[in-house]
Amino acid sequence: MIGSEPPTPTGKARARLRRSRPSVSIRKRLTSGRAVMRHMGQSLVKAMEMALKAGPPEAAELVACECVVEAETKDHLNWELIELASKALKGDEARALKDAYEQVEEQEDEHLYHTTGWCRELWIASLGLPAVLPPPEEEKEFKTAIGAARAKQARKDML
Repeated sequence: MIGSEPPTPTGKARARLRRSRPSVSIRKRLTSGRAVMRHMGQSLVKAMEMALKAGPPEAAELVACECVVEAETKDHLNWELIELASKALKGDEARALKDAYEQVEEQEDEHLYHTTGWCRELWIASLGLPAVLPPPEEEKEFKTAIGAARAKQARKDML
């Protein structure tokens, strides 16, 4: 990571942390690492806009799903790091991070698993192979990576 800077929470995370404990200090200055990450996020939006202008809607949909999976993967990692930080800290800051993490943990996991499932199935369909739409991750109830893996395995029975 550039300059060995720790990741910073996204806007959504920042708001949640402020609501849970105003005492948590969140750096506001734009570091080189944050500038690069901001550029990457803007690049995802630009890629979707380019795809929408450049080709058929089906191709733009694939680009969009790739971009969303990329963003959700980064968001998921940020929340994992927030959890680790909550365990390493003490006092109010630790509690604030833990509270924020616990509020979104299942929801953030679900976002990643569902978007990945949609993207996989859209790619499968684009290859002319039988796809399960909506994907099993959307149809099955689960809260863990193991549950997501089981849902993915169930796609064979859903074809």
